[in-house]
Amino acid sequence: MRRTNLFLVIFLVVVSFGIAGGCNNNNNGNNDDGGVGDPGPQEPQYDLELAIELMELSLVAYNQRVQCIMGGKSAITVPSPYTLEEVIFESESDAKNACMDDSTVVPFAFIATMDDNIYLSFRGTETFSDDVSDFAALQVPYNFIPNGGKISLGFLASYQGDETNPIQSTIINKLDELIMTGNFTNLYITGHSLGAAVAGVAFPDLAQNLGMIDNVTMYNFASPVLGDSDFVSAYEATESENRISFRVVNTNDLVPMLPPIGLDCTNFSYFHVDGEETITFGTQLPALPDFSQDNCNLITIAAQIVLYGVVNKDGIGENHDHCTYFSTLCAMGSDPSGCSDRAIGCDN
Repeated sequence: MRRTNLFLVIFLVVVSFGIAGGCNNNNNGNNDDGGVGDPGPQEPQYDLELAIELMELSLVAYNQRVQCIMGGKSAITVPSPYTLEEVIFESESDAKNACMDDSTVVPFAFIATMDDNIYLSFRGTETFSDDVSDFAALQVPYNFIPNGGKISLGFLASYQGDETNPIQSTIINKLDELIMTGNFTNLYITGHSLGAAVAGVAFPDLAQNLGMIDNVTMYNFASPVLGDSDFVSAYEATESENRISFRVVNTNDLVPMLPPIGLDCTNFSYFHVDGEETITFGTQLPALPDFSQDNCNLITIAAQIVLYGVVNKDGIGENHDHCTYFSTLCAMGSDPSGCSDRAIGCDN
């Protein structure tokens, strides 16, 4: 099982057990919340219908875990008209949360195709790991691109996988195989929650290192904060007219506010990348504590986050819910009733 850092553990706690909540009162559309770096010369256009499609594929990633636990690897599907090309598994030490026919793994991502498009979707948090022996680890270098700054060890580990299930290299190998056929010109990357974080970690790598694909587009949903200001600068330098990313954020969701933004702490300094698009649902909650008063005492900061979640537990699980992210986007789209029929896995 991968080791997780202190704040990834807290993130998993608040998402898995519904004790997370918060508010983000920045409703400035494309402006980032806590981001750094100058905007590029061109402003990419946010596409609501594409956001709905990619959020649907984020739901599919959640549902594949259920399919594998209940029916084994052969039960994993994607909806028509997509074609499933590859399922990427992560190691799982708890057999109850593993595939029925393989007690060591569970689906973490998948690659699908349709027309000349490739889709890569990462699953969000569904299980809680008690593997906290490396809890003191904070930020580590992001080496997939030059001068990549530092990001959360936990999110980087989720993208890399382990020796048994190497996630990043499996993805790269399959994408290279598909691209070499000459049949595909667009790559779309997506994910919700932890899946959103991993999609954000993957974007600079794939945007810069898959040179034979014409367009790379990433829409993630409810992403936590990924890295330091150097990572943000390197990330945004990979963006261009055909390398585009957006973060869709519920203004009442706590997770996009964590780890705490803007603290000037050694190996613990987090800022958001650009491309924020806001939606609103759920319950508006009190502001987070002012962590700048804690003198970078990470234990104190962590305790305050957990306490905040416990105090505000009533009604806050809905603020991060992946199905409500989808239904909110659907209600804004061109076909709300037809869109709601595509809420895969949300009927239970």
